[in-house]
Amino acid sequence: MNISKTIYNASLFSIFSFFNQGISFFLLIILAKYILPDDYGELSLFNTIVTFLGYFIAMSTTGYESVSYFKKSYEEFRSDFTAIHIIACCVFVVFIVILIVFGNRMSSLLSLPLNFLYIALTISFLSVFITMLLSYFRVRQEVIKYGAISCGSAVVNLGLTLFFVISLSYSWQGRVYSHLFSNVAISLLAVLMYKKCHLLSFNNLSKSQFVSILGWGVPLIPHMGAIWIRQGLDRYIIDNFHSIAEVGLFSFALNLVNIIIILGSSFNNVFSVEIYQTLSSNLKSEVKKLYLASKSKKIAIVFAGATLLVVLGCFFFIPVFLPAYKDAIPYFCILSLYGFVQCLYFLVVNYLFYYKKNKEIMYTTFGTSILHLALSLFLTRYSLYFTCIIYVVIQILIVSILYIRSKKVF
Repeated sequence: MNISKTIYNASLFSIFSFFNQGISFFLLIILAKYILPDDYGELSLFNTIVTFLGYFIAMSTTGYESVSYFKKSYEEFRSDFTAIHIIACCVFVVFIVILIVFGNRMSSLLSLPLNFLYIALTISFLSVFITMLLSYFRVRQEVIKYGAISCGSAVVNLGLTLFFVISLSYSWQGRVYSHLFSNVAISLLAVLMYKKCHLLSFNNLSKSQFVSILGWGVPLIPHMGAIWIRQGLDRYIIDNFHSIAEVGLFSFALNLVNIIIILGSSFNNVFSVEIYQTLSSNLKSEVKKLYLASKSKKIAIVFAGATLLVVLGCFFFIPVFLPAYKDAIPYFCILSLYGFVQCLYFLVVNYLFYYKKNKEIMYTTFGTSILHLALSLFLTRYSLYFTCIIYVVIQILIVSILYIRSKKVF
């Protein structure tokens, strides 16, 4: 794959990502108009529970699909693909039993009706099918099919939300129902695609296979949880020491950074496939190193150029089109460095995923998240500029540590 094809595929992934982000932004406007602020709190709590359950429903093993595709034979890949779904089904059943036994207590503790806890669990479970199907098209570099499924899912979600929230006036519950039914529809499509592509194979499943897959995925649970906890506590810390307006400006700046991260993630969707292809090839080790190092430098230059363009674009357009948020630009200029380094993180972490060094990723991200919180507790009270700098410094530390570790394994 040459650099032009990488840019072409990454551009398509970016277009699909921005389309989905645009749908999400439009939904925010719709929900703000038709859902009361108190109901927003209920919806936020529900989404938090869905996110939390998502870390456990397949024990964070869905990412193993990409590794298996390139490291093993296609028959072994099909077996691993099936094993991941079996793990998800088993965890789903365990959670159902927990809800049956302790559901009323959990409902009271979380201040959500019991039936919505069942819905949250179902949404998390069905998301496994959607994630696995999209990942399958990604590793096969079938970008158009990937875009059709991801964008189609977003459009279905939007249509159902408009129907339940506006037409039926179901408030925040309508948003939940739309999420549920869209996931049902896309997961059914995923099952049909599984059958068409002969992806499921129950032959040669073994205990050691499940142990290997779980050994890869379980360490990622605290890794992802650390990111979730860090951001949540950061918002609380900022809210505690600064005005609501400052919180809004900082949050807006972070949302702008997501533009850079989306670009980086889109390129990584393409480049990670090439990394796995190269690492699993019969080329000599030195040839692999030279090729991937050269390609990584080129991708890093693309990240730097994209970051600069986004910063310049926001610098000129925000004061014109969103003047109320112009004071967020200084925060964004600092945080854009965090976004760029996050893109570099995508490049580095692929090698550790491939060589199953997920525990090292977990130790690094979880440990630095504790450092992040300590620094934020101490410095955020003085200025949000310190908070921005903390994001940059901690992300540089994460990438530096993982880069050193990736060089050791490769």
